[in-house]
Amino acid sequence: MHFREILAPALAVLAVNMHSVLGSPAPVPDASQVEAGKQLWISTPESTAPPAGIPLDYALHPARRAQPPTGVHLSEPKDRPAMNEQDRQAGFIRKSDVGSAAPVYRKQAPVIKGITSVLDSNQQSPLNGGNPLAFKSQKHPYVPNASLFDSSTIKLPLATNKWWQNLIVEKGVDPIHPYPYIVYCNTNSTKIGFPKFTVAPEHVTSDMSSEWELGDASGALTQRKVTNTDALGVEVTWTGSGSAQMRSRFYKGMPFQTFELKGVTPILRTTNAIIKVEPVQRAVLSARNTEAQVTIDAADMPAMSKITLNDNSQWLVASKPEIKWKQNEGTLTQQGAYTGFVQLAHLGDQPQNNINVLQQYVGTYPIEGTVTYAQVQGSDSTGRSSNIVYVYKTNTDVDGDTKQVYNTTSASTTMQLLSFVLPHHVDKISNNTILSTGLSGYRSAKGRLTAVAGNTISYNQPLERVSFGGMRAIGDSDKERLKQQLLKDAASSTTVTAQDPYFYGKGVARVARLYQIAQEVGDKTTAAALGTKIVNLLTPWLVSMSNNDTLVYDATWGGIVSTLGISDPSQDFGQGRYNDHHFHYGYFLYAGAILAKYDINTFAPLREPMNQLLRDYANPSYADTQFPYMRHFDPYDGHSWAAGLFSFMDGRNQESTGEAINAYYSAYLYATALGFEDTAAFYEIVLNMEAASGRRYWHPMRSQSKDLYGDAFSHNTVGIVWSSKVDYVTFFGADTEFVYGIQMLPFTPATRMLIRPDWVKEAWCPDNSTCADGMKTAAQHANKNGWAQFLYSAYAMVDRNAALDNALACTPDDGNTLTNTMHWIFTNQQASANA
Repeated sequence: MHFREILAPALAVLAVNMHSVLGSPAPVPDASQVEAGKQLWISTPESTAPPAGIPLDYALHPARRAQPPTGVHLSEPKDRPAMNEQDRQAGFIRKSDVGSAAPVYRKQAPVIKGITSVLDSNQQSPLNGGNPLAFKSQKHPYVPNASLFDSSTIKLPLATNKWWQNLIVEKGVDPIHPYPYIVYCNTNSTKIGFPKFTVAPEHVTSDMSSEWELGDASGALTQRKVTNTDALGVEVTWTGSGSAQMRSRFYKGMPFQTFELKGVTPILRTTNAIIKVEPVQRAVLSARNTEAQVTIDAADMPAMSKITLNDNSQWLVASKPEIKWKQNEGTLTQQGAYTGFVQLAHLGDQPQNNINVLQQYVGTYPIEGTVTYAQVQGSDSTGRSSNIVYVYKTNTDVDGDTKQVYNTTSASTTMQLLSFVLPHHVDKISNNTILSTGLSGYRSAKGRLTAVAGNTISYNQPLERVSFGGMRAIGDSDKERLKQQLLKDAASSTTVTAQDPYFYGKGVARVARLYQIAQEVGDKTTAAALGTKIVNLLTPWLVSMSNNDTLVYDATWGGIVSTLGISDPSQDFGQGRYNDHHFHYGYFLYAGAILAKYDINTFAPLREPMNQLLRDYANPSYADTQFPYMRHFDPYDGHSWAAGLFSFMDGRNQESTGEAINAYYSAYLYATALGFEDTAAFYEIVLNMEAASGRRYWHPMRSQSKDLYGDAFSHNTVGIVWSSKVDYVTFFGADTEFVYGIQMLPFTPATRMLIRPDWVKEAWCPDNSTCADGMKTAAQHANKNGWAQFLYSAYAMVDRNAALDNALACTPDDGNTLTNTMHWIFTNQQASANA
């Protein structure tokens, strides 16, 4: 039974939910309880009913709200005007920034010494030839909520899958997750929390509570809007009566949450009891940067207070100019309007050590973030790689290179930016940027956060070669066997009857895999017939638009959606609301790439609509006025997010890393086939980033899993990674073969970038008594269906012969064939039969 072909009847779902409410384990309905053609909603003790308007197949227990979506998103930023020296020193909001005319961020990273970008994303992509839209244009009935964003700076095309998406969907009240915090941006205030994580055998969850609320005591703030965005973060501005304004720029990995205030009477409330408020005496610190351009007296440093709450947590609250807080139980206030900034930082699990580190960097915060993907360096013999560079412009620096320091006898402290990085950054980051005396007790759903100092963070991403064909040549005897199976599948597995873009795309990609394999084994006759078949399959969707679920261009948000999806969010897995576009269209692009490589003339009528499909989910240009930049990909987390225009308390999510890798693999092959070298190089980097994060967070070794997620969570695969939690389950069921299989399909030459022999060997776990979640046990449970075939295909990296016999005894998934299974095993064997 295929993963998108399951539905629990309402009674079964109700039973699952009732078990969740009562706190007992949620039962998973067996095959007798489900109908073909639909999906199952699985719940856990943290869940409630899926939100109204969200397709049943897409709702899992993280959805804790029930309002129908009404959202919006961002657009392309422009160069930010330079601040004058007085504004820079104060770190405040300039007069010209007040009101709706907020400054706009630059789109691309500035020139960095020694770093050349692989692609100028400010220029039009060669994928955009200025041709008319290939798809009929229509308005989306799901209209952006203009009250949630500044339409003077946030313009078409609107992005739809960013980590901060909750700010502009539904009522904009669900939280965002700028690690290590959770933040609610209400109409007249902001709430900040430091999530507490709970580790269980099947999931890692975090609480949704907030410790602090910052607002205006006079009630002057009455509206909040997203006013700017950039490659790494988002700016939110609160306004209201008069000139009162509060503004914050949210980035992941910032130990301080910073809020600029202008004409605001600050009030800071906590839901806990305040036990103690202590002024922080600035310690004598050694400056980390001796090339001071500007010397600032210690008296001009932010004032700091350490606040202890009754849950034993401690916070650092800083302000500049100093706020004379007056305490009244759980409330801190200052009389009169205030202009300046306030910073809040949790002090982790070692408050005294952490406060000594934090006060060295207090007062510095990012105002802009950019990303550079550097040109590929090295060779196949020495190792190829690309530097991924984050540059943060701060309130205290000039052009991203901070050299201002506080330098007095009582306090000597750097004004560099302090931030956190994730485990996959630490694997590849330069050690000299990691603080020797770091910060302790900070984490995200992806594990511990590591403190680094500096406005520029660079890590080296190794690049693994992948191409159209398998990684190894096929032996003569294997080739003959493969040819015979190819003839059978070419005659029986080229009909695609699905009506929706996901399943149809899988079907076309299945035929394209046969076409590629026919080319590899030299069967030109079969290849020619398959090439014709691919054209005939793609033409109704991309040229004549004669299929039943026509693709259209959505002129409201800026993207390509299905006719059924745009009219009903429960159709086509929510793709009408921009869920899973990289999964869906990646299959189409794979077929286009293979056809373009071998028969560019036949491909010609399909070229423009295929270009536009690729620009929909992986547009490499900010200059494009029809599609947003890289719709799904998050350069900080190193992987894509799904979820689209749906709001979830736990933030964004991604389930199928295999299909995400396929999306960028297909993009890379497509750009390569068309001769767009720079674009192909960019996609190769993104593909390797996606694969690296997939291995790190979805496919960890068991020891790594415990280190990342906690001792109780010992699985070596993950079903769904969210912004703030991790699930050992899928959106369609909890069977182990589902959890493993969804992270690997479809099997192509790029799949080996995600799965490694040592991981497969551990995951296989031949001793069923020691690991009930082992891949071998799951394959036996799947009982020779398509899921079992995926698991046996993976096992070929350990034992080719055993894997081959078992895999060929299985019935293929609707996106797979026995030919493709044989090809994978023949070209990817890693060990002998006795391994």
